[in-house]
Parts: sequence; structure tokens; C-alpha cells
Amino acid sequence: MTKKFVIGHKNPDTDSVVSAIVFSKYLGNGAVPAIAGELNRETKFVLDFLKEKKPKVLKKAPVNSKSYLVDHGGLEQSIVGINPEDILGVVDHHQMFGLTTVEPLFYRTEAIGSTATLLAKMFKEKGKKIDKKNAGLLLSGIISDTLNLTSKTATIEDKKIAKELAKISGINAKELAQKMFEAKSDISGMSIKDIVLSDYKEYKHLGKNIGIGVFETVLTTPFKGKDDKILEVLINIKQETKADFVFFGLVDILKKETLFYLLSEKEDGVSKKAFGVSGNRVVLLKGITSRKKQLVPYIFKSI
Repeated sequence: MTKKFVIGHKNPDTDSVVSAIVFSKYLGNGAVPAIAGELNRETKFVLDFLKEKKPKVLKKAPVNSKSYLVDHGGLEQSIVGINPEDILGVVDHHQMFGLTTVEPLFYRTEAIGSTATLLAKMFKEKGKKIDKKNAGLLLSGIISDTLNLTSKTATIEDKKIAKELAKISGINAKELAQKMFEAKSDISGMSIKDIVLSDYKEYKHLGKNIGIGVFETVLTTPFKGKDDKILEVLINIKQETKADFVFFGLVDILKKETLFYLLSEKEDGVSKKAFGVSGNRVVLLKGITSRKKQLVPYIFKSI
């Protein structure tokens, strides 16, 4: 019997995890929610807060299985073993990357702030009721991916639906966001490598392998004096993954800016073209907080 899974991208964030959980309920065809890696601290807080069970962790696609992808649409960000013919559908809000299928499939994508917003829209379009717990899960996905609607990626639809979900769930979004960001910022017991890889994505563009990691925090002081260690980790990642370019952004949620780590002259050259800043191993990108909308497009254009 073929097993069906709903799964987000590797190094799962809150939006990808809650989207897998809620989309599996939307489908109602026996699809099982799964995650492509361990929960980060923000997501663990959300699931504990809402008393939701942690999804099954898959390191590779099980034999004789089919999958729905959420919060990503490219195989380079999927777990090992998923082939195009194994994909039943995609729900995403990112740029489209290199997915070619033999047969038509369900593919829903929109330029909005989170996959959670898109799923809430899909429930409404089908006349399906969103219960209290699912509303809380979707709200947390929107809060996480849009930095509580302050990111450049947040749209009018995100704000409207977040308000509706807060009402259904009975949750104060501002208070939830504060607790989520505090959990996200907790790096106690984490190595620098854990931090860099906690939200690290791999891309292919013009034949180049590109890695871009980000870490969002409300407190950057624990990172002072750790630039050398961060760059050392990036060197190792670049060698291990055979990447052509590797970038890392430390996002200050409160100041709305990013410390951008440039590993070599190649990354420095891209940063100069993309953002007009270069010359140091670490540069400040003011007003930039979104990988999806403010880092990836300009990095790709510059490469």
C-alpha cells in the first residue's frame, strides 16, 4: 500500500511544520504530516503551547511512498529519495525552482508572506471550517515567517487572515509573537554550526550551488566576538557541500537589519553588486530581514 506524506523543506521552520500538519488535515485522505529534520526551539514551543503532536521525522523518503510538498517546491530542498513522479502536489509561497514532472499535479503558489496564509485561504475557498487548534497553528506560521507582519514579505492578505485566525483561536497574536521570538532567540546549548544550519537552504542557479542560512533573533549580543567561529563554520559547510557560494545572515528582528557574513572574495563581490556593501567579512544590511524577498532575488541576479 502506498503511503502518503505531507512534508516541508529540510531544516524545517515553523511555517513548514504547521503547514504540513494542517494541510494533512485539509486533505483528509490518510496523508501523514512529516518533517525533514528536528524541530527548532521556536517550533517546539508552538507545538507544546498548542498541545500538538510532533510530526514524524523523515530523513529520506520511505519506499513506496508519495508526498505533498509544503513551503518549498524544489527537490534540492526536499528530503533524499523524493522523485518528481512521487510528488502529488505543492503548496508554497517561494520562488519556483526546477521542478519538472511527467504528469500534471496540484500546484498552488502565491506571493504572500507564508504558506500558512495560503492554507487558510484554501480552507475558506472550499468552505472548510478551521478549528481553534488549526487556527492557532496557522497563526503561528504567519507570525514566524513575517516576523509578526513586520517583514517586507507581509501582505494585506497576511494581515487580514492573521486577524481572523487570532479571533478563531482566541490567541493574542502580539503576546504569542513575543514568546515565539524569545524561544527562537534562545541559543543556550547550541553550537555555532547548529545555529548556522538551523535555517539553512540550498539552491541551484545558473549551474551554481548556493547555500544561504539565516538566524533570526531579538538579542544579538551573544554573537559578539564570534565572527571568526561563524566564518570557520561557513568554510566547512562550503567544503562539505561543494557549494560555489555560501552566505549567512544574522537577522535582528527588533532593529530590522541583518549582519551578513561574506566568506571570500566571491561572496564579497556578490554582496557589492547586490546590496552595494563590501570590503569586510561581515557587513550590515539595514532594512533587510527577508531571505525570500530581499536576499535570494538580489543574490541570484548578481551571480
